[in-house]
Amino acid sequence: MSDLYNPNKKEPGGPAPADTTGAGPDAAPGLRAVEPLSSAPESPPAGDGGPAGRPPAQAATGAGEVPVSVPVPDAVQASDPERIPSGGPDADRVRIGLWGAPRAGKTTYLAALPIAAMQHERHHEGSWNISGMTQEANAFLGHGIDLLTRQRTFPQATMGVQGLAWSVQGPKEKGMLGFRARRPSFVLDIQDAAGEVFRHDNPQQAQLVGQLARSQGLIYLFDPLGDAQEGTESFTYLQSTLTQLAARVRDRDGLVDGRLPHHVSVCIAKFDHPDVFRPAVEAGWVTQDTEGAQLPHVPGEQSEKFFQWMCDDFRGSNARLVRDALHAYFDRRRISYYATSAIGFRLNPQQVFDYKDYVQPVEVDGTPHLRTSPVPINVLEPLIDLERRIHQDRSRERSRDRGRGGWRGVKRR
Repeated sequence: MSDLYNPNKKEPGGPAPADTTGAGPDAAPGLRAVEPLSSAPESPPAGDGGPAGRPPAQAATGAGEVPVSVPVPDAVQASDPERIPSGGPDADRVRIGLWGAPRAGKTTYLAALPIAAMQHERHHEGSWNISGMTQEANAFLGHGIDLLTRQRTFPQATMGVQGLAWSVQGPKEKGMLGFRARRPSFVLDIQDAAGEVFRHDNPQQAQLVGQLARSQGLIYLFDPLGDAQEGTESFTYLQSTLTQLAARVRDRDGLVDGRLPHHVSVCIAKFDHPDVFRPAVEAGWVTQDTEGAQLPHVPGEQSEKFFQWMCDDFRGSNARLVRDALHAYFDRRRISYYATSAIGFRLNPQQVFDYKDYVQPVEVDGTPHLRTSPVPINVLEPLIDLERRIHQDRSRERSRDRGRGGWRGVKRR
């Protein structure tokens, strides 16, 4: 029998055997031949001038010999690995958009939010806590708390559009009619944007409108003081965004009875400022607690009328346009109102409100500073209310879906 043809056997005067290692002249650089696990490397003969006794980087490469790769040290400094954000499926996430004109206090509101959560049990039943879903979000929380409590100064205004994801944990609630008791635990996505982004000619407005369109709830900060100034008047930064937002939601068939489906918390900001607080007291809108810190507030059942008074009597025509626009684009039953202050009132050494001396910020070398640690007013409450209403909407929707599924699932006899 003749010998079988071996394609890897070099015949005298014939072509070189085919390179099956992938390390031939056309192979990608840096690739090494994979050797069988059962074979051991052969030691080169002593004194043959081969790579034995030389560093790998200086080894000569003979014919058919594969170069040895030199390990490259990792240039990245060691650090704790960051895990991907967790918090349940996307259906459990609550997206809240924060809205307001420049200098309305949006960034200060967000910085005060974890402080309000920590102080919640002081004035109400149950405790809340907020933590970041990412290192960036935790850094924002920590920096904001440090500014307001230790340094007692205000955070800088937001530049552009910033997205933050926070984990929010609340106390167990009592069951309401038609709803079982539950413990609020959700991921909050907040889009914080500079007030200038809400202008029609800002190039980032389209990005902001898309984020607002994906939100289920909106916190709108109405600044009664800035509204009196042409550069920060609220209607300028409201109408253009509302028009584009309605068009975006309409195009995806998301309008409900011709209006936007969002729940809205309207926060009348800077309630602590004397130019807002004193007229509200004189008009009879403010009630003062008789226990604890004896803090003043606008009763919840009067909050909508307080906003109406702000628009009709206190601020004027521009504010009335803000109110009319909100009522035109949103279902009035989905809007709630709050007299809000991110820093609260100055309390006396006994931690009691004193109408003779309640102003919190003072000027130090041209920079406003807080006289005492902040006691936020109606900062967490609008958020709690938004989440509860969104949760109830989802529960009703799931109940309707189960009802429709159960009806379709019944077999006829």
